[in-house]
Amino acid sequence: MMTFGELYELYMEDAKVRLKPTTYCNKEYIISLKVLPFFKDLPLASITPATIRKWQNQLFSTTYAREKSQLHYTQTYLKTINNQVSAIFNFAVKYYHLPQNPACLCGSIGKKRSDRISFWTLDEFRAFIVVYKDDILYYTIFMMLFWTGMREGKLLALTAADFNFSTQTISTTKSYSRLNGQDLIQKPKTSKSIRTITIPPFLCSIVQTYMNSIYRLHKHDRLFPITKHSILRYLHNGSQKAGVKK
Repeated sequence: MMTFGELYELYMEDAKVRLKPTTYCNKEYIISLKVLPFFKDLPLASITPATIRKWQNQLFSTTYAREKSQLHYTQTYLKTINNQVSAIFNFAVKYYHLPQNPACLCGSIGKKRSDRISFWTLDEFRAFIVVYKDDILYYTIFMMLFWTGMREGKLLALTAADFNFSTQTISTTKSYSRLNGQDLIQKPKTSKSIRTITIPPFLCSIVQTYMNSIYRLHKHDRLFPITKHSILRYLHNGSQKAGVKK
């Protein structure tokens, strides 16, 4: 009789050839830490909606226990974890004759979207950006992020060739990530993410000044040769120095 752990191996083998490397690694990380410790050795036939609910309650208990330290799982993260379990059972239903998905029968947990998203006001951003007024790299990075709204991965994949200063536009056709110590440039998750962004003249000027500061910049070199972790670290430190919310 197949165990959940054996099904997981089949599922991940299939997923590896269909998912982007970063997506695959995120899935593997979540399942190995939050799912397998509970389900790995259980025979599939023994997993019922009641079993799923018991596991869900453990996640809730972990969240409740961590609330005081502010390390608890968010509602959106709880849903992400639950979705991984449901996806594995859907795989078994479709390809390995499992009669039904017990996770679907049990019902989901968490929320698809966060109840509240915190934004900086323009005044808060102005207070923050002053911290990096003499650091041309991070000044340019945070001005780009704030005034274009692009994600860090898109920003970090940009090259000089992506900018057209005559039309004041940026073409976002790729995304940067770092996996197992290697830099990866990949296509965005969806076709809607490939787009052209119009930027104001003052931002064009800031980017041009930054480009001119780079020795022997080639048009296909990454403009910002850092990682997302570095951006988050400078974001956190700058927020503290400026006295604005994270």
